[in-house]
Amino acid sequence: MKKNKKLVRIFLFILIVLWAVFVFSLSNQNGEDSSGLSRKIVEFFTKDENVIKAVEPYVRKAAHFSEYGLGGVLFLLLFSTYEWSDRRMIFTSIPLGTWYAITDEVHQLMVDQRNGSVFDVYIDTMGFATGVLSMLLILKIIEIAKNKKKSKNLKGEV
Repeated sequence: MKKNKKLVRIFLFILIVLWAVFVFSLSNQNGEDSSGLSRKIVEFFTKDENVIKAVEPYVRKAAHFSEYGLGGVLFLLLFSTYEWSDRRMIFTSIPLGTWYAITDEVHQLMVDQRNGSVFDVYIDTMGFATGVLSMLLILKIIEIAKNKKKSKNLKGEV
């Protein structure tokens, strides 16, 4: 294995651990703190209490989706450093993301003023899958562009 590939794997593994710690720390907030964070984001855009109450739950769900989307990107990037098929990367990454989402919701059952939600596991899994598939698509586009450039260079075109 090339030294660079090994360093990339270590770097990505560290990023995945940091991501997991970040998700855990957000889940470790009590209900009031967790809701307060989403509320502050909405209050940045409006002070209308009716709008805040209506929008804040969607901001929370978007945060779930986004944080797990990032996890999906990181896992796909790590697995892409191996000689794995796209299918293997997808069917390894997404179950791992789902497993972490389940453990995250179980963890929340033990946090004051929080509860675990099957719906949140679904949102987290969809976010993770979106991250995995989006990153795979980006890598495929890059691969096609490189092959196209290589093909032009072989034909002597510039």
